[in-house]
Amino acid sequence: MAEISNIINVALIPEGRLAQRDNLNVTGIITSSSNVLSTSEPYRIYRSAGQVNGDFGTTSIEAQYAAAFFGTTPNPVNAGGYLVVGYWRAADEATQATAATLKGAEISEAAIIPELQKITDGSFEVVVDGVTKNASNLNLQTVTTLNDVINIINAELTGATASLDNLGIVITSDSTGSLSTLSFAAPNGLGTFIGHLLGLAEGTGAKLTQGLAAGVIAAEAMVDAVDRLRAEAGVRGVMFIDTPTTSDVLALAEWSKANSVLIYDVFSNPANLVIDSNNVCWKIKLASLTTYRMLYSKANNRKFAASYMSRTHTVNFNAENSALTMHMKELAVPAEDYTETEITAAKRVGLDIYTTSKLTPIVLTSGSNDFVDNVYNFIGFVDALQTDLFNLLKQTGTKIPQTTRGVNQLVDQCEKTTRGFVRSGVFAPGAWSSPDSFGDLATFTRSILDKGFYFLAGALSDQPQSDRQARKSPVIQGAVKNAGAIHSADVIINLNL
Repeated sequence: MAEISNIINVALIPEGRLAQRDNLNVTGIITSSSNVLSTSEPYRIYRSAGQVNGDFGTTSIEAQYAAAFFGTTPNPVNAGGYLVVGYWRAADEATQATAATLKGAEISEAAIIPELQKITDGSFEVVVDGVTKNASNLNLQTVTTLNDVINIINAELTGATASLDNLGIVITSDSTGSLSTLSFAAPNGLGTFIGHLLGLAEGTGAKLTQGLAAGVIAAEAMVDAVDRLRAEAGVRGVMFIDTPTTSDVLALAEWSKANSVLIYDVFSNPANLVIDSNNVCWKIKLASLTTYRMLYSKANNRKFAASYMSRTHTVNFNAENSALTMHMKELAVPAEDYTETEITAAKRVGLDIYTTSKLTPIVLTSGSNDFVDNVYNFIGFVDALQTDLFNLLKQTGTKIPQTTRGVNQLVDQCEKTTRGFVRSGVFAPGAWSSPDSFGDLATFTRSILDKGFYFLAGALSDQPQSDRQARKSPVIQGAVKNAGAIHSADVIINLNL
């Protein structure tokens, strides 16, 4: 019998795996306490105060900060985020010998189990302590949970043990010390490779940590701790329980700007309210280090930063009118009394405060170091635009040509992404008031007035040949109109008797 492919041959081109936008609602509270966390386990993820209490104890300092964080309504958990409690090695740390671990990417049990049930000869190999170990002939037809998968792997794998942690599979070497090593899961040619399905292969988001010998690890700077937490846990907002020194503040502020991570800090010295070259807050304001969010509390209540951060990181940019301002919001910490002189001084320097008006607790924001919503929103927009354009190039099964049609696809994606931020309330139609513009001025101003944005790509005919040979698109320029927010109003009433 002749195969039908002799007549009709169909090729299915699968869609590539796309990158996800950064989750701006992943936030961190960093502690120097080594009672739970350590260098070998530098962070844990939480979605409720009860989970923090269970790990650290209800009377711990971490539980108190978690209460302020989760007691704020809404908080990042309501917008797809979560809390990361991270570790700062503030002093030299004596460490025990540790085992090498391969921590797999988070996987969905509901999505993975049906795929695994199709496999009767699952396999992979890992190099454990320098020796290749095979897990082969894994019959997964009867599995119904990830724990079933773990049991089947452990029945075949030697030299290491598989376990489940936060919906990710973890493989741990049975040895400890500097000779305890692991590799990513790789095909062994003995069956159907399941390393990608299990999130254990290189490129899936799996993370390797090699074993360490017992010893003493030197203390680290605060900036090293937050840099590690950003790399490992993806935080986009963070605060320290410990009070940073002036040198720490400046280093953290510069790092936060360079890495587009918001860092929240509380100041309590009256000298921080003064315009003075020795005032670190004034230095940050003059340097336009807008990602370093400065708060003032006469009581030195550092939980103010935890609650403030929690309330800020609650925007879902896919929702309509979801953008916010922190001005006049209520938090889960006590409001404090301030004189008009203190309020004016804080606003001038760039410090936000939490006080009362008409017996109602409110945040009073200062725009001197920009408003926190602007900083947060613009970080989100840049990341969304980068990710969406990346995905456009990646998911195209053939190619986007260096033609007008191809360039228009990029421009269309820019407009599509920006329309989402108009819908969420970050940008809005309005009159363009800046002297800067590009392209045809009438078209530019009309687009901003009607849509809130305008994008224009350079002409292909004007593109340098070197750029064309490098397969670059002509430069795409964009303009967006910030929606802003109303924080105050003057009302004039004419009275006629």
